[in-house]
Amino acid sequence: MNKKHQEHIVCIKASAVEHREHGFVDYELNLADLMLGQRAMLENDEDFRQVLPISIFTHNGKVWAYERTSKGGESRLHNKIAVAVGGHWDMDDIITKDGIIDLEESLQKAMERELLEEVKLSSAVVKSTRLKKMICADDTEVDRVHMAMIYMHELDGEGIESAEDQLKTVGFVSPQELLDGGYNIEVWARIVCEILVSDQV
Repeated sequence: MNKKHQEHIVCIKASAVEHREHGFVDYELNLADLMLGQRAMLENDEDFRQVLPISIFTHNGKVWAYERTSKGGESRLHNKIAVAVGGHWDMDDIITKDGIIDLEESLQKAMERELLEEVKLSSAVVKSTRLKKMICADDTEVDRVHMAMIYMHELDGEGIESAEDQLKTVGFVSPQELLDGGYNIEVWARIVCEILVSDQV
């Protein structure tokens, strides 16, 4: 077992988000539900949902997209088009104050770490918004063990590129084109594009 799979990451019990619908759950993340589990075990245990803070980048009504290449660690997502940047909420991301986890600061740290690892920004973020609902889909084996807290970032230009060879930049594409244009998009990309098209941000 490699070191990455031995890491402990943040999760919650799946029973806390049973009232999901259309790939979403109206759930407010709270300290009482947070747990730590070994990543390798959680990847195949549908009794838990790994919590991922993810980022979506937009500019002039378009969303930045990329393809997950075969160099990526999750073979179940290879060759899929994605729009969400982010990853697991690691134990090292947890910030405490007086022995209590600071939820917002810990999530912010996890999100910023993932962005530094995955993308290079040359455009500025002019507005950031965290959506109230969380992605909590059941479509695939990957979906059923993850859930996502969504941060939307509006850029002042198209200055963004992948920082990892496992992510192949596609560029800025209209959400409707990603839905209709024959792209092999992953479930979370479809859900995000449907939000953008319906202007629910």
